[in-house]
Amino acid sequence: MSFGSPYFTLPEFTYHHPNSLEEATRLLKTHGEEAKVMGGGVGLLAFMKERLMSPAHVIDIKGIRELKELKYTSGIGLSIGACVTLAEVAQSDAVRQHYTALQEAVSRAADPMIRGRATLVGNLCEAIPWVDSPPALIALGGVVRVNGPRGEREVDLGNFIKGPVDIELQPDELVTHLVLSESPPSRRSTFQKFSAGSEFSVASVAASVVLGRRREVRLVYGGVSSTPLRSLEAEKVVAEGEVSEAMIQKAAHVASRSVQCVSDVLASADYRRHLVQVLTTKALKRVFER
Repeated sequence: MSFGSPYFTLPEFTYHHPNSLEEATRLLKTHGEEAKVMGGGVGLLAFMKERLMSPAHVIDIKGIRELKELKYTSGIGLSIGACVTLAEVAQSDAVRQHYTALQEAVSRAADPMIRGRATLVGNLCEAIPWVDSPPALIALGGVVRVNGPRGEREVDLGNFIKGPVDIELQPDELVTHLVLSESPPSRRSTFQKFSAGSEFSVASVAASVVLGRRREVRLVYGGVSSTPLRSLEAEKVVAEGEVSEAMIQKAAHVASRSVQCVSDVLASADYRRHLVQVLTTKALKRVFER
């Protein structure tokens, strides 16, 4: 998607503006595959202008009050409604204090104008490989809360994105919230990326390490393949090794060999493997310095 649309107008559609989650669910049940849900609208409208999507019905959920809430509860965690913008997430004291990787990812996403309109949940549901927030959210153990005619369910973010613009969501369902459990006090996290002057990440990494007798480690890579990828092999090196420059370099090397990178118009697979090594080194140094 280029965001440089060849069209100046949108295809025809019926616009719906429900004021409750129940009404939105009814509309989705009625229209199913002919409908798309709109939060901020940045990605959806761009897709529609490029004729990559032509829904007959657009369901705008911005009027649903409970979807506008960003709420942190001590001992429970963070709940982010589907209409909370990237800017609101970036400016949240709770996110900055407890979920550093997420704050770093969203504060560097796109430009201030887009951050003020685009929603975090919408950003996630687009499932575009170069988007920054999914690696951070997966590293922090996030889940999405999904609502539909069959009731409510939760999906681990590691299983939510199946491929480019392909998510674990039925046509009559919508994501209502993104949920992060309480972050342990000993967790250290960071997000690092390389974008080569473009808004699109050529490669990124989100690192989360919970310090302790046996470290809990997640290293999640974005922009290098069609979906965010973990390096379980590199995570094992970090979890079991003594903290040192040698351990960090070994983990970075293992990550560069285990993450399956692809070639595209932005970069070759070999260059991305190099970036995986560089970014992993930088991320782990940041984590263990904090």
